[in-house]
Amino acid sequence: MNDTRLGQYFTLSEFTRSTAAASMGHPNQPPAQVVTALRELVVTVLDPLREEEGPVRITSGYRAPDVNRAVGGSSTSQHVSGEAADIKLVHEHDAERVAALIHAMELPVDQCIWYTAEVGGHVHVSHRKDGRQRGQFLKCYRENGEKRYATYFPSRHSVS
Repeated sequence: MNDTRLGQYFTLSEFTRSTAAASMGHPNQPPAQVVTALRELVVTVLDPLREEEGPVRITSGYRAPDVNRAVGGSSTSQHVSGEAADIKLVHEHDAERVAALIHAMELPVDQCIWYTAEVGGHVHVSHRKDGRQRGQFLKCYRENGEKRYATYFPSRHSVS
């Protein structure tokens, strides 16, 4: 199952690899509906980004509910439903530039969050399987020791 191709460039194993899951002895294998959601995320967002920028590394993909809890993920995390991935470019990664590129490419994202270097330096992208993308672009940064979120780009899409 881990060699399942999700699109042109990504395999399921890239989305299920997890140090936390391994330390828990959890296989972190998603159910079929999650694989379907991951496939849609890949085909609509990640494959086009890969075409434009070159290799993309998944730093956090699918998280089984217990794995999500173990890593301190939100109880409403889209990682659990297969609708989200945290990414870094393999070559010349700059999270702010990646978020700006996703915006410029008008990729159908529910959320694109640029995490500044002090909070990970990655980009979180999500795509809702119900098709209702919010088009939110946010910046996550640290202020007075606390994580903060601010609008990075105005939303392009409205939720009906």
